Amino acid sequence: METEERRRRGGSAKSSKKGPIFRREEVKERLREKLELERRALKVVERLLEDRVAEDFLIDCAKLITPANYKDTVEERFIAKLCGYPVCPNKLGKIPNQRFKISTKTNRVYDITERKCFCSNFCYKASKHYELQISKTPLWLRQHESGSSGEEVLLSERCLKEEDIEDPLTESKDPVLPLIDSQAQNLIQKRITVEKLSSCLRNIVGPVGLTMSDLSTDLNNLVRTFRFSNTNIIHKTPEWTLIAVVLLHLLSFVSPVVRDALEVSASVQYLNSLMEELGLQQHDLLSLVELFKS
Repeated sequence: METEERRRRGGSAKSSKKGPIFRREEVKERLREKLELERRALKVVERLLEDRVAEDFLIDCAKLITPANYKDTVEERFIAKLCGYPVCPNKLGKIPNQRFKISTKTNRVYDITERKCFCSNFCYKASKHYELQISKTPLWLRQHESGSSGEEVLLSERCLKEEDIEDPLTESKDPVLPLIDSQAQNLIQKRITVEKLSSCLRNIVGPVGLTMSDLSTDLNNLVRTFRFSNTNIIHKTPEWTLIAVVLLHLLSFVSPVVRDALEVSASVQYLNSLMEELGLQQHDLLSLVELFKS
């Protein structure tokens, strides 16, 4: 009995010594595997940056990359002025600078950040369809998922056609774009209004002896009182100029600096000539000012 007990204890001691070493080696092996899978994913991304990628290859890639890898692919292709959908060989045309689009058709604001990475709504939708099928499971854990090959990945049912290609801001193609909620829309509409007015006022303040710093605080306070909609902030440049002049006169009622500047004869002459270029007279301007005051 005693001998057996000693043998059992000795065996325990040996196994306990081997345990930590075995675990360290196992951790190292998993780390090597993780790094190798990540390196392979980066090579796949490099392949997806080619002008045109075969559909079969793109399907196989879903098992080798993560959604983050695919987002990087779309962004890198966009930087290279290529359509973000890897199977599409089209170059991107003129890319809009703005992040948001106001639709006069739906009277809503849309975020076009992702959409402008693609040559068409078709490619945008096809790319999102593919991205959503990429497993969110980390690469080194996927071998433990059910099934050895994972879920079947499907591409869009049809191929890209010439008529699919269009401007990212095409009016008739607005769902496909992410819709901004009402509160965010209001903030964006306010920002757009301030930016447009500021742009017009920069061209006006110099000739009337003012600077933007003379206006910024009062202008922001005034804009806060406005009720925004997508229809009342869409204007052409001459209309924004007229609105800017009207608001400049409104600010003169609360700002002595603005009031004194507008009373100078040179300022009066300049604004009168500006109104003439817009096809308006001084009394038209004063009528608009009174309308805004009320």
